[in-house]
Amino acid sequence: MPDNETSKKPLKSPKIAVIGTASLDTIHSEVNGERSTIHTIGGSGLYTALASNASGGRVTLLAPVPDTCTGQFLQVSQMITWKGPQIREADMPRLEIIHHGGGRATLLNADWGAEASLTPKDLTGSLEEFDVVHIAALSSAGKQREFYHRARELGAKTVTCGTYFRLVKTAPDIVRQLVKECDYFFMNLNEFQTLFEGKMPEDAYNKALFVTESAGGCSIYSQKEAWKLPAEGVPEVDPTGAGDTFCGATITSIAAGNDTTDAALEGMCLAAMCVRSPGPQFMLG
Repeated sequence: MPDNETSKKPLKSPKIAVIGTASLDTIHSEVNGERSTIHTIGGSGLYTALASNASGGRVTLLAPVPDTCTGQFLQVSQMITWKGPQIREADMPRLEIIHHGGGRATLLNADWGAEASLTPKDLTGSLEEFDVVHIAALSSAGKQREFYHRARELGAKTVTCGTYFRLVKTAPDIVRQLVKECDYFFMNLNEFQTLFEGKMPEDAYNKALFVTESAGGCSIYSQKEAWKLPAEGVPEVDPTGAGDTFCGATITSIAAGNDTTDAALEGMCLAAMCVRSPGPQFMLG
């Protein structure tokens, strides 16, 4: 297994910037033909930021902020630095997802709300202080690319990114370019198979590509090699955000000086905790 980070001096608490969104989610779960529903906070940016915080990162989340934070959003604002355009809570992005078990899910509805108010112009000042700048899933791959270029212009040393299936289907060329340019990239197995037809072409990634496979573990592509880390099965309550949780923990572990394998193992442990409880409650304390 490649070990491309061994010479890096470990940091006790790396600084992580996450660009993304927080949302209000409706999560349905179908088990044995019966459906249950929960309402919770969520969002790719929020899960990634909370996972980084839980892994010891000092986190700044750039995302639209409710003008009055209450409930779980108030908890989030007390745990991390949350910056971004001020919006009404009623204008927060809203997602409706149904889980079918076995890691299978369907996005029923997506209202991106005030996500449109978040633009690369909201990134200001030098980003050199951050060990990692992560671009979480946004409404379009083109918007992610704009944030990528803006982050590099502002001196970001390490830029990472994630995606989701709709972007892979609608903008595969942009996603492939981001995979190639970002230092580390994250996707699931379905997205990988769709984007690369299940076979990784040469020079398709920068430092490493992480491919999560739900209960199947994680595959890592790095230094022209590939290897797989198995996962232990856990009871599945709500797998929403597990991939983003894996991402947040993994990038923080890498920034702390761990190699890609050890970092991914940490990410898998936190993701396993994620699926056992509804929403991101386990990271809110």
